[in-house]
Amino acid sequence: MPAEKRGGFGYWRDPVFLVCLGVYVINREWIKPNLHAYSPFFHGHLNDSLTVPVALPIYLLVYRWIGLRPDNQPPRWWEIGCHLAVWCVFFKWFGPSVLHHGVGDPIDNWCMLGGGIAAWLLWQRNWLMGILLMKKTGALHEALSKA
Repeated sequence: MPAEKRGGFGYWRDPVFLVCLGVYVINREWIKPNLHAYSPFFHGHLNDSLTVPVALPIYLLVYRWIGLRPDNQPPRWWEIGCHLAVWCVFFKWFGPSVLHHGVGDPIDNWCMLGGGIAAWLLWQRNWLMGILLMKKTGALHEALSKA
């Protein structure tokens, strides 16, 4: 599909997505099976913190293909927030209560939020670095004073 080949966000080719997917696979296939004692971090919290960087790019690519996403910009804060809200409700209420699968743990929501914030910062690194450089050179003050 042409959407993911144009400039901008790489969706399934995005480095944040690929690294986090690799961490998820390594944790699931090698770390968790070889732990001799239960570890809340490796058995749950790590995967929860990888939810946004691994799942969101795939959702956004599908939205782009069907025309619900107008461009190929990196994920915006509100796209992350909306998906987090839905996932928190689904994984912590609907799944355990209605599907009778999983356990609703409020720490998991905080892990997903932390992973979402970290992913957003990485996805917005070019924009954030531009602001820092403008601030350092004084261009930010000039741009704001002209506005």
